[in-house]
Amino acid sequence: MKKLVFAVVVSFAASAVYAETSVTLYGGADGGITVQKLKGKSATVKFANGSLNTNMFGFTGTEDLGSGNSAFFRLEQGYVLSNGKEDDNDGDKAFNRQAYLGFESNFGQIAFGRIGALGSYNGEYSISGSSAYNTSFSALSNIHSAFILTDWMDNTIAYLSPSLSGWKLHATFSNGVNEDSEKWSRNKHYYGLGATYEGKALNFGTYWEMLDNKRGEGLSKPKATNLFTAQASYNFGAFKLYGVYQYALHSMKLPNYTEIEGAHKGANQHALALSVAVPFAGGSVKFQTQGALGKLKDTGEKYNSYSLGAAYLYPLSKRTTLYTQAGWGTMGKAFKKYDSGLGGWAATVGLGHNF
Repeated sequence: MKKLVFAVVVSFAASAVYAETSVTLYGGADGGITVQKLKGKSATVKFANGSLNTNMFGFTGTEDLGSGNSAFFRLEQGYVLSNGKEDDNDGDKAFNRQAYLGFESNFGQIAFGRIGALGSYNGEYSISGSSAYNTSFSALSNIHSAFILTDWMDNTIAYLSPSLSGWKLHATFSNGVNEDSEKWSRNKHYYGLGATYEGKALNFGTYWEMLDNKRGEGLSKPKATNLFTAQASYNFGAFKLYGVYQYALHSMKLPNYTEIEGAHKGANQHALALSVAVPFAGGSVKFQTQGALGKLKDTGEKYNSYSLGAAYLYPLSKRTTLYTQAGWGTMGKAFKKYDSGLGGWAATVGLGHNF
């Protein structure tokens, strides 16, 4: 009898352990020194925060619900390594990067909360990323200098389908972009739909994003922004080649999140980035170039931007990387009237650690 009772207790204990949520603490610390000279300004030497890896910490957890179902969550906060402050201008969020709860089944994943848009280069539900170092290092030499990027989205629902022969479907909707309103129609909404393919050597993705740019009552309503992006990468073994193209229609921002004040029609532009990563001396050498050609629809002015950069990354361990990078960028006359920070040069050396 005692043996039977003991066996039952052990069985219940094992079931309880199995049902418990598995929680993981993770994050990164990245710092270095940047020498920078922007056009029309003096050269500066400053501490570089998160040049390669994002300075942040987070918690993620999952619980197996049985029958192939599970619940999961993620809470993530960014910080400034040089002073310990929150890396958000408002400083009003406990978790300013990702904060979501989700459910996964054989039909895919669905998550609710604060989530990165498809073209934001932020978080697990973003599908952008076909460049050698994406948004790392100075904006003078990464895709910030040419592309219209979306951002973190509040009040968001994201869906990720199961893989079907390497293909996945991605859908994201935000009922209020970075804001809360009592009336749904007054919110700025975000819509995103895309598909990705992951093969042994070839990766491919394409996606559409739309921001309806709604404003409060009594204010002029800008046209909706539509972003169309296609990207691909191919691993040749000796090197990996990346390419990404974007067409922006009625964007209310220019590259590097530069606001177009008073815009109604915004800007139309083409952007292209090409890059390569080559293994070298135990690390990786990366070259990247990108450019944009556009037109301000309200004034008829044409603008352009162009940048290039190179980096070397050397892994000291699985978690720690030593790196150096240099970049240069320029922009056309119509762009120069904006304080975009995209004309000049910068060089950085730093150390990144993930935990």
